Amino acid sequence: MNQAVNKTLDWTNRGQAYYYYNKETGKIIGKVSNLPIQDIYIALVYTGQYTFTIDDERHLGQYVNLEHAKGAVTHFWDIQNRTLLEN
Repeated sequence: MNQAVNKTLDWTNRGQAYYYYNKETGKIIGKVSNLPIQDIYIALVYTGQYTFTIDDERHLGQYVNLEHAKGAVTHFWDIQNRTLLEN
């Protein structure tokens, strides 16, 4: 696994959501938020040019807990950064 890539990405909590971001640039590349009424977690990644339109978001799914949702975002970027080969 490429340690240099993983060290530059991290999670931070802001209000009602967790953001996956590049520590060097501060750019957000993923988000996990909770739907309080249903108590489920939504995982998104930002893959576009950051125009903040629906085209920039990729919905990864709905999860029963925070750790699974965060894992989906991390897994997506591990594959994109070629630090993990998809099965």
